[in-house]
Amino acid sequence: MSNPTQAPVFKSFIETQFPVSKISKESYKERKAGSSQTLTGLGKWWGRKPLVLVRATVLGLLLPATDKAEKDREIFLKLMTMDPEGLWRRKSKKLSVKDLYERASKAQRARFFEPDSSADKPLWKMGLSKEDKDGLEYDIFTHTLSYDQKLQLCDRPEHLNGPSPEAWADINAHCGTAANSLEEWVAEMGMRQFGHVPRVGDAFCGGGSIPFEAARLGCEVYASDLNPAAALLTWAALNIVGGGKEVQAEVRKAQEEAFARADAQITEWGIEHNEQGWRADAYLYCVEAQSPATGFWVPLAPSWVISEKYNVCAVPEPDRENKRYHLRIVTGATRAQMEQAKKGTVQNSELVCPETGQTFAIAALRGDRRLDGKTHYGLRLWENQDLVPRPADVFQERLYCIRYVDPNGDRHYCEPDAHDLEREARVLQLLQERFA
Repeated sequence: MSNPTQAPVFKSFIETQFPVSKISKESYKERKAGSSQTLTGLGKWWGRKPLVLVRATVLGLLLPATDKAEKDREIFLKLMTMDPEGLWRRKSKKLSVKDLYERASKAQRARFFEPDSSADKPLWKMGLSKEDKDGLEYDIFTHTLSYDQKLQLCDRPEHLNGPSPEAWADINAHCGTAANSLEEWVAEMGMRQFGHVPRVGDAFCGGGSIPFEAARLGCEVYASDLNPAAALLTWAALNIVGGGKEVQAEVRKAQEEAFARADAQITEWGIEHNEQGWRADAYLYCVEAQSPATGFWVPLAPSWVISEKYNVCAVPEPDRENKRYHLRIVTGATRAQMEQAKKGTVQNSELVCPETGQTFAIAALRGDRRLDGKTHYGLRLWENQDLVPRPADVFQERLYCIRYVDPNGDRHYCEPDAHDLEREARVLQLLQERFA
């Protein structure tokens, strides 16, 4: 028998249902936003979780599940501004007149468009007000577009300051709360369930998505990570991005000043500008290894395509005098040259000798061997002072292409000439002088 004095077991919304499809679409939209994501600019991190997924998880854990599953789902979507009204408020792009005409019903076309309108040339009826046109767009957006199509016109949930006053009235009536913001609602639900504001702990915080979004919702946050870079990114998420516009402006100013000083120093050294005044913005390196068949030093790459868009590739040509290969950079390459460039000198973890076509396992070139049932790699371990391979190393490094940008902003893919190699040696010297 159950204890009549025992408090009822709390079951959260996320334990009973979860709108996976909609959350997945929102997460994908956030990921596709690239550099406009809130945390992306803080630094590279692998597996950084979408903020909208974190928000959905926190709110889904706090929202109680009732015997009215459909209403629970409706309230959850209102909290996330993923309900029809929330999506309309998030809408930041307008449908074109052509889109409206193509999606309008016969009755709507008769009411809003001139009789001689066509899909190629839709014409509004004379005398329509802005409210009339907005009303048609609302009907088509809300009732005609799929969720994916709506998202193309909408900002992300984090760009909206939570649900509308009308939505809050419905949320509060269902949850028994008196909130006017997500932070207030989270605090009320935490006090009801735990007797305090919800606390979120993340022992593997990574790029900081969970602690950042939980803190933004008003939770107390505890985060750590064994990787110091991850801890630094999380600290930055909370204290820089979460520090408000004034802090962000100060950081941006400091970044710009540091960049300007670095740029001035690099320009003074003359290590990124060529004799024509072009500035390098990309350096392409490859590894070289000696072919057992010919003794030639073979540049290694699975493909010699440099730019599909501009048809740029590298073409290996034998330099028999020096027993190596010259890599000729071809801009505006033919289709045949681009197809040939896709056949690199490394295939299936094997070196492909350009002269004989023979293949040699990279592991064998390294000198790997099996002892006591374990693989022992044959490469020499680099030491602290090593910045480039030593002459006797199995693998050597080689600069084979530089992308320059001229004062007009045009890009040029160039083979390194004698001056470029002098600049590369100068860079190595500068590094060696300062590395210790």
